[in-house]
Amino acid sequence: MKRDESGFFLLETLVAGAALLVMSACLYFFAHSMELRGADDCRMRAVFMARTQFAAAQAAADCKALVPGEFPWQGEGDELSAGGNAYSVETHIEGSGRGIYRVSVQIHWQGRDRDGGLNLEREVVAHEKGTAD
Repeated sequence: MKRDESGFFLLETLVAGAALLVMSACLYFFAHSMELRGADDCRMRAVFMARTQFAAAQAAADCKALVPGEFPWQGEGDELSAGGNAYSVETHIEGSGRGIYRVSVQIHWQGRDRDGGLNLEREVVAHEKGTAD
């Protein structure tokens, strides 16, 4: 007795096509998540650099040494090229003359496959040093 297997090849092709479609979708989502992770790493490093600048500006304001204008990078030099990306940090100080300053930090990065930037601002107030009894 002969069996009819005419539809079996079509079923195998559909299953194999669906499996390939699922695998390609998984590969796409994996690649996209790696891209987002790289961008997030750059953003987090930029936030760290901005916090370094804000802390240095606060320390300078407390010592009455903060003046309006450009403020140089206060961190280590090798931090500007960490993680395979080149970072540039620009800090601008605006002052009101009463010990209150607006510090704005612009950080730009350029790497092999991603470029970006981050702008952060903060007010810095000079703390008055009290006298000890």
